[in-house]
Amino acid sequence: MLKRALWRCLAFGLFITTLAMPDVASPAFDLSAGFRGGGSETPLAQGGYITYTVKQGDTLSGIAARYGVSTATLIALNGLRNADAIRIGQTLRIPAGGSNPPAPAPAVVPGREGPSSALLPDSEAVYSPAFIDFDIAAFARRYGGYLATYSEKVEGETMTGAQIVQIVAERFSVGPRALLVVLEMHGGWVTGSPSTARQRDYPMDVTDTKHKGLYYQMWYAANYMNAGYYGKLQGRLSAMQLEDGGYVRFAAGVNPGTAAVQNMLARTTSYGDWLSQLDTFSATYQRFFGDPFATAITPLAPVDLKQPLLRMPFEDGRVWYYTGGAHGAWADGSSWGAVDFAPSGGPGGCAVSAEWEVAAAGGRIAQVEHGRVMLNLDGSDFQGKGWTLMYMHVASRQRAPVGTYLFMGDRIGHPSCEGGYSQATHMHVARMYNGQWLPVGGSVPFNLGGWQFKGGASEYDGSMTRGDVTRPAINGHVDRLNALRGELGPEIQALINQSP
Repeated sequence: MLKRALWRCLAFGLFITTLAMPDVASPAFDLSAGFRGGGSETPLAQGGYITYTVKQGDTLSGIAARYGVSTATLIALNGLRNADAIRIGQTLRIPAGGSNPPAPAPAVVPGREGPSSALLPDSEAVYSPAFIDFDIAAFARRYGGYLATYSEKVEGETMTGAQIVQIVAERFSVGPRALLVVLEMHGGWVTGSPSTARQRDYPMDVTDTKHKGLYYQMWYAANYMNAGYYGKLQGRLSAMQLEDGGYVRFAAGVNPGTAAVQNMLARTTSYGDWLSQLDTFSATYQRFFGDPFATAITPLAPVDLKQPLLRMPFEDGRVWYYTGGAHGAWADGSSWGAVDFAPSGGPGGCAVSAEWEVAAAGGRIAQVEHGRVMLNLDGSDFQGKGWTLMYMHVASRQRAPVGTYLFMGDRIGHPSCEGGYSQATHMHVARMYNGQWLPVGGSVPFNLGGWQFKGGASEYDGSMTRGDVTRPAINGHVDRLNALRGELGPEIQALINQSP
């Protein structure tokens, strides 16, 4: 008999539907596939710039950190639409302050520290279970302002204002109530109508002529929220930058949820106005929603949180490549919680692969849109409840639909370039718990099929280790170094073998 009791008990959320194990011993790979090297830089005599050629796996924030300049500087200098608008082979201009200088420490003004009073609990700053019953469209209709009748074309699709707030909250996994409060503060969109062209075009007060409209304004605000939240949570950010380039230290005891709001508001104003805006945010939030701490979920993630057992996210015996180490789960403000895998068939290109991505654990597909698939391991239809895996760049063809229940190993879809920013067909996978993106390393390390992942000094660097074998993340296909075969992993297989 097929050990049916163990299968039914554990496959949904932990184990698999297929017990037959292929031979997953390392094949006799050769190096014929090769790999593509890094980007190139060329000094320019005029204008004080050097040029850099973008390579696969590069992010604008990573390039900025490498050369000691801000992401905003590179966006402005190169006329980019946003931080994701770079492509492989593109030439970027970089201020020539010396190649590869160390990134400067924030110029914190002595004695200038942000307030320590709490604005939001963590469960309000991320898209947590606190939002399961929150209806953004109903909220907009209740107040009957500009938001309730607004529409905008986003990625080829006409979306209502409420749908835009919803999609930004889901993609970034940030709390939509905080976004709505800032939308009212700066644009008056919830209870009335924008009274100036600036309020209409820049409703979140992110002044950039290339980023008008609700979607891009929300995009930047959500990314600033995440940068403050995860910067504080993971100790990688000690100060927030103001619009004028100055810095303000986070108060020592401020919680990540409050840091998220402080950072979002700081990026669009001066110090004096920022302090006033913090008070306005608190008052506006209370007016719309009451006390944010009355329904706080504490703690958002338990201190003894353990990842459930996960298999490799591709079919047994199939060869894939580990191409991207720890990097942002969604844009550069989020936790470095994602890793990338590319299917066989040669690096480069955006053709939909015939290979299948599979469920690393059993669960229910809670959300599908523009290449993004959210697999909730608790069987919930809400992505921010319990454990959720995000698969990104999943082609729409043959993709499992919303509401589908999957066992471990069931097919999800095919890797592609669909959704987000991608210049080559691959799978981007990340984890969250109660809406909070989890880093690749840390106290709850990412583990797939017994391979434990570790990040590097910069985004997309890193390695994966199982036993005494370590494979580096390589921007290409190098069989002896970063090739992998789909499998359950020894822990899952051992549990199956032990069952009667």
